Order: sequence, then structure tokens, then C-alpha cells
Amino acid sequence: MTRTFLAKGMEIVQHDLQQILIRGKGDGNFADTVNKEVSLLPPKENLRMINNDEFLFAKQSFDQWSLLCLKKKSEKELYRLVSVFNANEEILASDYSNTTYFEISGENKNYYLSKLTHFDLRAKKFPVSTMAQTLIARIDCCLYNLEDKYLLTCHKSYEDYFKDRLQDAIDL
Repeated sequence: MTRTFLAKGMEIVQHDLQQILIRGKGDGNFADTVNKEVSLLPPKENLRMINNDEFLFAKQSFDQWSLLCLKKKSEKELYRLVSVFNANEEILASDYSNTTYFEISGENKNYYLSKLTHFDLRAKKFPVSTMAQTLIARIDCCLYNLEDKYLLTCHKSYEDYFKDRLQDAIDL
């Protein structure tokens, strides 16, 4: 865990997480296979998420889910999970860990993020246990609302650019 930014009323911590992108119908064998491996059933509604101590599982579209490993897995374990999922004919899974993860917390997190996006971060529009696919600082991101903090993900190639834009927003 690396502390990336501190601002008045906001803290951003960068994490080294792993992610598996999963495609399928979400029911029957799909749900059973995933539940057996991660003890979570797939969310039924788009942009909803569930989590336990080890995983965050979000439905991104009608046939696509993201499974984030909240606790570090060995390369062997991650590949085993992908292989188990792919052994099911109803699932197509791939390692999507070439992603940067920022945990954003504090009472001013919405204030600073709002400077970088047009997305409505108010609780009535972005409730807890939902996720959004949006542009933040002109970068395609996923934003997960986890009660008192957000988890923001973007492609690793945008990591430095995002940090620079965030610093710009803080300095304004």
C-alpha cells in the first residue's frame, strides 16, 4: 500500500490489486461456478456490486462482471481461478490485472473528484454498493462506491496522468 495523495479532507491510497474480467449469462452454472470459488453470487442488476473480505464482484453490463481480489493472490492461485472459470462453457474469464487501483476516502472526496468528472457523485444518484463506468480526468475508469470510500480503477498506462490531474484539482 502506497500513500499517493493527502489533501484537506481526502486521502488517496494506491493499491496493488488483481482483477478477473468474467463474461457470461450470470445464472445457472455460471453462478454456481463463481459462488463455489469466491463465495459470492453474481449481482443481477447492472452496475451493482457485492463483496466479502476477499473479493469485490460487480456487474458491469448484461454479460460482463469484474471480480477484484481484495487480498493478494499468488500468480498460481489467480491463474487457477481463471482456469476454473474457463473450464465452464458458459464463462469466459481473463486476468485483467494490468490496472491501477486508487482507494479514495475522506469528507472532501466528492469535492475533488467533481473537479475531474461530470458524473453525479451524490448519494441519491450513486448509492453505496454500486459502481460506475465513467470518465474521470478524461480517462475511462470504473468507480466503486464502498460505503465510506471509493475504489477507482483505470488502465495502468494512465496512472501518472491521473495522479497529475488529481494534483491539479487539489491545487486549484
